[in-house]
Amino acid sequence: MKAVSFPSLEAEVSFLRGLTAVHRMADDILEDCFERGLDLDTALDVFLTQCARMVHAVAGFVLVRGTRGPVLTRVLGTQGADVFEVAKETGPLRQPEGRMLFCTQLTLGKLNLGAMGLVVEGRFEDGGQLVMGLVEAIGEQLDSAMLGFLALMDGESVLERLDSLAVDDDATPVPQGRIGRYEVVTPLGTGGMAQVLVARARGPEGLGRLVALKRILPHLSADPSIVGQFLDEARIGLRLAHPNLVTVYDIGEAQGAYYIAMELVRGIDLDRLLRAVEAPLPPAVAVAVVVQGLRGLYAAHTLRGEDGVPLSLVHRDLSPHNLMVGFDGRVKVLDFGVAKARSQRTVTLPGIVKGKPLYMSPEQARGARLDARSDLFAMGLILYQALTGERAFDRGEELASMYAICDEALARPEIIPLPLWEVMAVALAKRPEKRFRSAQEMADRLASVVAPMHEEALSRLVSGRFPDRVRELDRLDRPSAGQTRPARTRALATVKTPR
Repeated sequence: MKAVSFPSLEAEVSFLRGLTAVHRMADDILEDCFERGLDLDTALDVFLTQCARMVHAVAGFVLVRGTRGPVLTRVLGTQGADVFEVAKETGPLRQPEGRMLFCTQLTLGKLNLGAMGLVVEGRFEDGGQLVMGLVEAIGEQLDSAMLGFLALMDGESVLERLDSLAVDDDATPVPQGRIGRYEVVTPLGTGGMAQVLVARARGPEGLGRLVALKRILPHLSADPSIVGQFLDEARIGLRLAHPNLVTVYDIGEAQGAYYIAMELVRGIDLDRLLRAVEAPLPPAVAVAVVVQGLRGLYAAHTLRGEDGVPLSLVHRDLSPHNLMVGFDGRVKVLDFGVAKARSQRTVTLPGIVKGKPLYMSPEQARGARLDARSDLFAMGLILYQALTGERAFDRGEELASMYAICDEALARPEIIPLPLWEVMAVALAKRPEKRFRSAQEMADRLASVVAPMHEEALSRLVSGRFPDRVRELDRLDRPSAGQTRPARTRALATVKTPR
């Protein structure tokens, strides 16, 4: 790593804290994966996402090369550039829309093992020197962690060992280790608190259905507040039952780590759909997604405890990321009740703009008490984005966006029909008492002014847009035949952008 000059003692302390956190996290991830027989792509999934959070990166990638080229790629968010091209670069690279890509090569002596990059939005008075220094340090730590995996692989040379990561795209997936009674198939994505894996249940009858297995990140598993929040989410999930909410099957603990087994939603999130179409959605499509999401919200908002007392659940973190549009045309709301006590656990470096609170209600932006009507405001903003292709109150930085949410009036875009806008205006009222009384009322009003697309038609639209994802899920559905040892697989996945 090159020498870094710091503008202040505070900047140096922040940098060193970030470096220490990276070292500790890498050790925890490595130990966890060895203990559970998990593969390198599972470790990279966690490492990339958590390092991105530390520098408030909106996207990133890790690319690993063998003798014949890339053998494993993990991708986070939208890069804005061809990963295989920028992986050849080193240093800060200016990107469109005020973004900077910080790219570093992964090396072992003179041997190039691949590259890592993080995309950050912000103003960099030092040209990005501090961030680049931390990214280089992250890359060096990743080099060391990869050596642990390479030591367990067969092959005469390092690059030949990396070659064993590559398999044919249509190969039958085999287990990558076990967590409790579940055999891990492949990582699905990582957030601030937990990693989600595709896994297959194993019972007395043998291998069962595929599930999404959510587990606390290894470097957070000893934090009582994180564990408590995770278990609260699991208890809530077990009580929720609605076609537009994700079903939770099981909670458990294995080797000191808690997990939640839930329905594997076969589809893509609304954010990814919006990026794929690169244009506003037709009103019938946008309303179909939001109406189904509202029905799921209503079931959660009205949930009662065993004593019959309302639980008064509020999602608090709705966005296009946690509205999943299934290939069967059914929409499901993810992560209900997780956001209330979510810990960001980031290291703030000078010149980096934090994530934008683009889907907050005014009362949430002010830190006031929330009820279900806060979620209705968020759904109104999601519908606005789906219909226009723009975020309603995005002002480029956090504080300005929050002021806009609280104080600025929103004019009707010409693209939105007046009857539909009149319904949306109620949901987007600044004062909660001016909004709809419930998510069901909002859903009914939307459906009365725009007929939602039927599930069958929505299914054809989404499946047609993402044939590769449909094929990948079909491949995962095939149980491995007699495989008991973890296999080294190649994975290309898009995971949630850290918030």
